Amino acid sequence: MPRQSTTYDILIASPSDTTAERDVISRCIRDWSSAHAQIGIHCRDVRWELDAVPAYGERTQDELNMQLVDSSDILIGVFKARIGTPTGISSSGTIEEIDRFVASGKPVMLYFCSGPIPSDHDEEQWRLLKTYKSQISGKAFYRLFKDGDDLRQQISHNLAALMVQITNSPSAPSAQNDLAKIFIRTRPGQPSGEVRTVKVSAVIENVSAKRKITDYVCTVSVPRACLTHASGIILGEIRQEPPSNRRVFRVSSSDPGRVAIIFQGDKVPLFALDLGVDQLKMTGTYLAGDYEGTVAEKVTVDAIVEGELLHAERTVAEIFENPQQG
Repeated sequence: MPRQSTTYDILIASPSDTTAERDVISRCIRDWSSAHAQIGIHCRDVRWELDAVPAYGERTQDELNMQLVDSSDILIGVFKARIGTPTGISSSGTIEEIDRFVASGKPVMLYFCSGPIPSDHDEEQWRLLKTYKSQISGKAFYRLFKDGDDLRQQISHNLAALMVQITNSPSAPSAQNDLAKIFIRTRPGQPSGEVRTVKVSAVIENVSAKRKITDYVCTVSVPRACLTHASGIILGEIRQEPPSNRRVFRVSSSDPGRVAIIFQGDKVPLFALDLGVDQLKMTGTYLAGDYEGTVAEKVTVDAIVEGELLHAERTVAEIFENPQQG
């Protein structure tokens, strides 16, 4: 069980050109904390412009390190077009805070904007930021975000996963909480030549009697071989993962044409795919493949619903053995 009445301070470290991004991260942290308050786990967003107490010292960053950095548990760093102001020890206060966290062994999550940079940006700051990103690329795994909405989705997902780890919660999140349930619905699909197909949908159900769902992100991951018969571009695909041979799809409440609000009692299919595996038995053709290995793999669904992570999964074998479920 997670520890009771525990507060985790999350330091938002960033240069001065990221006020809007810091606001987005603060909201994500507060949403997660609100969703978990009933089990006694709280997260507090920490920002120098809001939480630092005025003080006099030889070096400003020393005061910030003492007041905010050393007492925080997690650091979320975000960069846009600036690296920040040199501190006398590091190239910027943000970088010094990140290095201090890394040295202490505490969790660090870094995000860099990949969207358009402001036309009035400082060329030297931009050059220094690109140099820093290149320097850490071999030792740090960071994320790129296009805009505020993309950042919100990524922070919500990553924070939920990180908190599962550090609070000693079960490694696999449950499929249901007091607000929502995520499940995989299957239906027999239309045959495609000699290939039998099953239509697989990720579904969110609102199980609350009082609350509406207004914010969700759903990610579906399937074995690549199951999509051999439809190997072209599929709407909603965010990446292909060659090492694990999977294809990954994502939808959210902010996507055009998606259901923005899930009311009490509603079940909303968020994403549907036609899966087939019979083609893997076609020996001697380009479709032939590892049938036994593929049916042993899983279709997984991860959803961030109002800041909380839900997870559902079924093996390909289960889906094809019982194609009418959910």
